Amino acid sequence: MNKKDFSDLEDQIMSTVSNALKAIDFANLKRDINDKTEDTLNQFKSKFNQYSEKYMSLNKKAKNDVSTYISKRPAGSISGILYIVFGATGSIIYGFSVLSFLIANTFFSSIIIGGNFILGVLISFFIVSLGLLLRGINLRKRLKRFKKYVRFIDDNSYFLIKDLAKFAKEKESFVVKDLNKMIDLGMFLEGHIDEEKTYFMLNDEVYGDYLNLKKAQMYKESNKERLKEEIDNSGRGEIESTIKIGRNYIEQIKTVRNELYREEIATKLDKLGNIANQIICYVEKNPKKIQEVNKFINHYLPITIKLINSYKEINNQLVQGDNIENAKSEIEKSIDLINKAFENLLDDLFEDAVLDISTDISVLKTLFKQEGLAEDDFTK
Repeated sequence: MNKKDFSDLEDQIMSTVSNALKAIDFANLKRDINDKTEDTLNQFKSKFNQYSEKYMSLNKKAKNDVSTYISKRPAGSISGILYIVFGATGSIIYGFSVLSFLIANTFFSSIIIGGNFILGVLISFFIVSLGLLLRGINLRKRLKRFKKYVRFIDDNSYFLIKDLAKFAKEKESFVVKDLNKMIDLGMFLEGHIDEEKTYFMLNDEVYGDYLNLKKAQMYKESNKERLKEEIDNSGRGEIESTIKIGRNYIEQIKTVRNELYREEIATKLDKLGNIANQIICYVEKNPKKIQEVNKFINHYLPITIKLINSYKEINNQLVQGDNIENAKSEIEKSIDLINKAFENLLDDLFEDAVLDISTDISVLKTLFKQEGLAEDDFTK
């Protein structure tokens, strides 16, 4: 076998390995999952756009019928006035009566029978009247705020509560309680506040769409988590498959080595199998390094297997001519180069670990020096 024939054999080996690698294309799995993720997210994006358009159409529709969701006679419009009238009247009458009785009791206490009882009754009526007055004032204030809220609503079917709070010059927490009370009293006939107390929705239709959107968002989040889990699982599966392939190649190296135990190349194959095994063991303990050894497992090892199988094949020839001896010598030199390259790869994998150790040692030296525990401190 001349050099040209050997070169052709190597090209043939490279071609065969390349075809094998194409058949074991793990990148396709990741790409398929990424495509699946992108398609799913695009579906959600489309769905959200539909909801957004629906919200816009609802707002346009609501411009003509917002008033239908607001009470024509809101709570407090009549009762507030009555409370104020009766409360103010009672407060004046009973307040004046209490004052008059106290003055009369000062001068004619000896002739007034049951003065304390009468005074207690008058004070009770005065307090009740004052309570009615305050109640009416509060109702009128709430009615005033209600009208302010309605002005803010204008033609909108939903809005941010924080924007309403700024407009009304009130705290958000107060506005939320105020709106809830108004909803309970029927001042907003179909009003709703979301769970996060962020939005106020004027009618049931908008609130229903909000709930649907909420469900869609929850589904999107859960689906994203599921897809992420699928990708993670596929990543773990890829690592496990790659390691399994590497282990299989190592076993093939051992098999060939056992058949060539009398040849000089056996020692080189022992070394090769040992280095390859250390690399695989390191990746098993440090899965994040898988990308750094992918080429080693999926490219270099298959080529190496082809070379040593070629060595075994030509070594089995009954007649060992110069061409065969030269080919065997070339393969042995290649194995030496491969061993050296694999040693460098293994050394590179430990680079981060060595850096961490060096950093830890440096930190310890600094701490010892600060505490006066360094060797130089003892010699002083």
